[in-house]
Amino acid sequence: MASTTSLARVTLTVLLAVITPSVVLPLYHHRHHGAPAVVLLVEAQPLPVSYYSNGKGEPNYTSSPLPEALKAMPYACDDDCVSKLRFKAWEMQGNCTTCAFAWPATTVMANTTTSDIMGIVLYNGAFVDPRSYSVLASKLASRGVNVIVPVFPNDLATDCNGMTLEAVTNAFFPNVTAWMVAGHSYGAVGAGYAAAATLLCGTSPRVVALGVIGSYIKDLLQCPETIPVPKFEGDDHLHAAVITGNRDLSMNLTNFVDNLNRLPVHTTFTSIIGGNHQQFGSYDPSGRSRDIDGNATISRDAQLNATADALVRTLLHATKNNDISPRSLVDC
Repeated sequence: MASTTSLARVTLTVLLAVITPSVVLPLYHHRHHGAPAVVLLVEAQPLPVSYYSNGKGEPNYTSSPLPEALKAMPYACDDDCVSKLRFKAWEMQGNCTTCAFAWPATTVMANTTTSDIMGIVLYNGAFVDPRSYSVLASKLASRGVNVIVPVFPNDLATDCNGMTLEAVTNAFFPNVTAWMVAGHSYGAVGAGYAAAATLLCGTSPRVVALGVIGSYIKDLLQCPETIPVPKFEGDDHLHAAVITGNRDLSMNLTNFVDNLNRLPVHTTFTSIIGGNHQQFGSYDPSGRSRDIDGNATISRDAQLNATADALVRTLLHATKNNDISPRSLVDC
């Protein structure tokens, strides 16, 4: 059962419980086996690239996709294949048109009231192999949405000026007329920047919705100070879906609340009861701290289905609003 409550013109959808993580922890907490906890210091200073990368787009550590994720890929791409894509993405500095995986919609969406062709670009979590989001991508495609999962250098979805978003959408699905930019954890922060850059600068693609999964919109110190910080407050055109698991212990709840004012007017919050952090993807969590992810009490499949439903529902609502246009042109 779900209930919906209006709160300061923001829609709150709660599935049996509110968002109440029992532990307040940093958003990008990450732990290796046999090593102390590592925190990406987006709150203070970004870590030097040499700390987590070979300097050419290959991370020193990343969470590997589960077998079901490899089966859900649009084509076979082994570790060497994805490493080459990371290097090419690094080499092209965000303007790589082939550094992504794509899933065409496998069905026509039923009961739709829009003529728009819809798509979702899904940004991966920090140090998570992008192939780990293939199962969620396949579920979205089965719901009538075209999906792209970009490959970023170092498996960090940093898209400060929206260049990657523009490159992959134009290359894979140029016929899509309404896009959602979504991301998991760190990827949601990158998605926020990409959406903001697209809306402010008036560039393609036409972004009508934002998906924030197990995360929140905030400033990213990896982006230059000249890049506008995402803030959609008062925007009554863009729609957003904020999706959390009530057993996800990775988010800093104080920061989550403090950054609510960055969200647009039409924002829906969905809490998945029994969901944790890593089940928004399909990756091996053994290199990460379980007390950060939280212990899920529902299956990964159930959590991914609920996530896909929430994203598609918001995208459908957004496509009814056909006057999306640049807010104000800036020096982009």
